[in-house]
Amino acid sequence: MTVRVILDTNFLMIPAQKKIDIFEEIKKILNTPYQLYIFTGTIEELKKISSGKGKESINARVTLQLIKQKNLKTLKDSIGEIHVDKVILDNVNDSDIVCTQDKALKRLLKIKYPKIKIITLNRKLIIT
Repeated sequence: MTVRVILDTNFLMIPAQKKIDIFEEIKKILNTPYQLYIFTGTIEELKKISSGKGKESINARVTLQLIKQKNLKTLKDSIGEIHVDKVILDNVNDSDIVCTQDKALKRLLKIKYPKIKIITLNRKLIIT
């Protein structure tokens, strides 16, 4: 069975911000077949960030290019949903793996889906 690995916005920004190849790191720590996914809201969020000025907008533009290069699968979310964290919370299940740096999202995921696995960066990628 192929596991769905869902990447959120802040996790996708790691390569641009910290020069860490998250895709290679995920490959190292997962010993099961998997497919990487993002929600359409994540792309919208990155587009919004990238339209600004400064380092974060540059990082967001780099991240958008990376999404195209890595050919990530896109999951449709409800049109008009503003908060991607809510989209993730409402559209995952215990058998998915979520990649995030967001402490609040991690806490909510563990409450709603006690068996869900979360990949986060703590000097290196770890699964909790």
